[in-house]
Amino acid sequence: MHKLFERQFLRYILVGIGNTIFSYGAYSLFLFLGFKFQVANLMALLLGIAFSFTTQGNVVFKNATKATFVKFVVAWFFIYLFNISIIGALVQATISPYLAGALATVPVTLVSYFILKYAVFGRVAPSRAKH
Repeated sequence: MHKLFERQFLRYILVGIGNTIFSYGAYSLFLFLGFKFQVANLMALLLGIAFSFTTQGNVVFKNATKATFVKFVVAWFFIYLFNISIIGALVQATISPYLAGALATVPVTLVSYFILKYAVFGRVAPSRAKH
């Protein structure tokens, strides 16, 4: 099986389904309450960060530390901007914010996996001592 679809990626997808249901539910609730999509998405993201960090850091990448939490928050700032740009483009193309948020999950999921795997939770191999 291709390296991309290793067990870790499958765990990421399964954990991500739960995280996505939670985050999309919060996003939809905030839209329903009258918030603009940018604010609704940000609030859903903030609510989901602690839960997502715990599940992704412990279950998927097995490397949840204080240092990776800081990287996780920074990474999700950029992932948020990517997500909002997709939703914004779709809304501008007259797609409802609800559907736009759902459609954005596919590219955001793929991009976030690689960012989290390599930039946040990736472990640096210990350097070999030179003699």
